[in-house]
Amino acid sequence: MRATLIGRFLLIAILCLAALLPLWYWASPWLAKPPIWLAGHAMQALFPWVDGFEQHGVVATLLTKVQVRMQRGGADVLAELAPEASYPSYGYGLVLLWAMLIASHPHRWWLKGLIGTVILFPVQAWGLCFQWLRDVVLLSGPNGAAYLKYPQWAIDAVAYGYQFGFLMLTPVAPIILWLVFDKRFVAALWLEAALEGKPEATRGAATPTREG
Repeated sequence: MRATLIGRFLLIAILCLAALLPLWYWASPWLAKPPIWLAGHAMQALFPWVDGFEQHGVVATLLTKVQVRMQRGGADVLAELAPEASYPSYGYGLVLLWAMLIASHPHRWWLKGLIGTVILFPVQAWGLCFQWLRDVVLLSGPNGAAYLKYPQWAIDAVAYGYQFGFLMLTPVAPIILWLVFDKRFVAALWLEAALEGKPEATRGAATPTREG
């Protein structure tokens, strides 16, 4: 029974992912606006070297005052660093959440999907912010390091924040939201797991023994 429930859930979730991914990709320029807005304003509020931000489709560009050496026209010149971050790298959890909600179909799943969409915006903004920070703090070279003058612990914190956002927060956050939104489905899995193992234990305990 448990295998049937899980198998049905996985099959529907995979089919929903296949159907929703093209729609999500088409709508990404609009879905990217809230997290890019949050990320851009957070960076402006926290770091004085941030000059602004721009959005071009699904790509978010951070405008900075940090100068780095670049090759331009065969000459070595100083230019202001403008790192880019791609929304799809951090926004795919939205599709995962909706696919799981449709597959398990909790009460008012559509409302929970909308609430989850809003909750995921700050999660996506985290990823965008730390990709920007990684490019500025870790990849800007000696000129960027001389401009920022960050201590080693701050550099390590940026590296950790980027890895956490990319590897953990982005894929795990939608799963956690689904578990919170559909506790009944999770409880059903535990119940069926318990019922599946109970008959064998009962049969073993009830087997009579013969005495000479």
